Amino acid sequence: MGSPSQDAGPPSSPPALPPARDPARSPHPPPALFTRFSPAESRPSLLYHFTAVSSPAPGAPAFWVSGWLGPQQYLSYNNLRAQAEPCGAWVWENQVSWYWEKETTDLRKKEKLFLDAFQVLTEEGPHTLQGLLGCELNPDNTSVPVAKFALDGEDFMEFDLKLGAWNGDWPEALAIGQRWARQADAVNNEKTFLLYSCPHRLLGHLERGRGNLEWKEPPSMRLKARPGSPGFSVLTCSAFSFYPPELQLRFLRNGLAAGSGEGDLGPNGDGSFYAWSSLTVKSGDEYHYRCWVQHAGLAQPLTVELESPAKSPMQVVGIVVGVLLLLVLAAGGALLWWRMRKGLPAPWISLRGDDIGALLPAPGLPKDADS
Repeated sequence: MGSPSQDAGPPSSPPALPPARDPARSPHPPPALFTRFSPAESRPSLLYHFTAVSSPAPGAPAFWVSGWLGPQQYLSYNNLRAQAEPCGAWVWENQVSWYWEKETTDLRKKEKLFLDAFQVLTEEGPHTLQGLLGCELNPDNTSVPVAKFALDGEDFMEFDLKLGAWNGDWPEALAIGQRWARQADAVNNEKTFLLYSCPHRLLGHLERGRGNLEWKEPPSMRLKARPGSPGFSVLTCSAFSFYPPELQLRFLRNGLAAGSGEGDLGPNGDGSFYAWSSLTVKSGDEYHYRCWVQHAGLAQPLTVELESPAKSPMQVVGIVVGVLLLLVLAAGGALLWWRMRKGLPAPWISLRGDDIGALLPAPGLPKDADS
């Protein structure tokens, strides 16, 4: 992650001062610190993603946090609820009784620091301040601290453990770092968290929640086609609700590799993941393609065929109504045949009292000729 270790000095080549930012841009820019989940990242990690906004929408939080154990979100917090809460399967983790109280206390302190930082920003907002704090474990169980910050979507500051200070080239980094340093115990709290609390929490989760981390859920797959530019179609291969996030998607044409297309991978709210990949092909050539997927939850790679075009809702309704009409007509015909065999009138002819005589009066006779 490029974060300083416990014995490391200040960064040898800090990032260059970025160009002036447009204050009229969206108040929620893409996170600069938070990278996609990468299969190459295999080291155990405990990372907290902090976000604070200077001008939240009505009813929306001004500060929120998500805590991640590797690729699994295990914690959520925001200033409206002001309570750290477990996520997904981590609700059932056998934790010590005081654990979530401690998480809540620490995050309330962070909330105060992050929201207070906006007081020193002179440039007109709205602003978004983000932080990525936590630790990763090396194979020898030594801890690598992570403490990086971004302002309005751009990296601008890190916490230097050796100097015990928040450093960065931007004037905003100097202003925020000095303001935080004046807060009682802020520097000591940061050091304690990075060097002690985070590694111990991570090791505790690895011990108590091993079943969650070793969970394997195979993906549900779908391959669909939609019209693209004239003469072309777009195939989209989608994988739903799988874990772990490492997944391979490829397209095959007549059994031969045809590329992996362009797509994305992301987390669901329940701890599982979704992924998709799209490939543009010639119109009429769609059914020559398949989607190939490999995942730890599958006993062997799976090949997915293209779905047939779905019928429109009106077509489906018409088919259902037609089938019901045929059933009604068949039932009516069977009832009429049975009554005629028994000498009974058709059910739609009205009879008087106990009269079950002739269906119609004889020619030339009044209707009451049978009386």
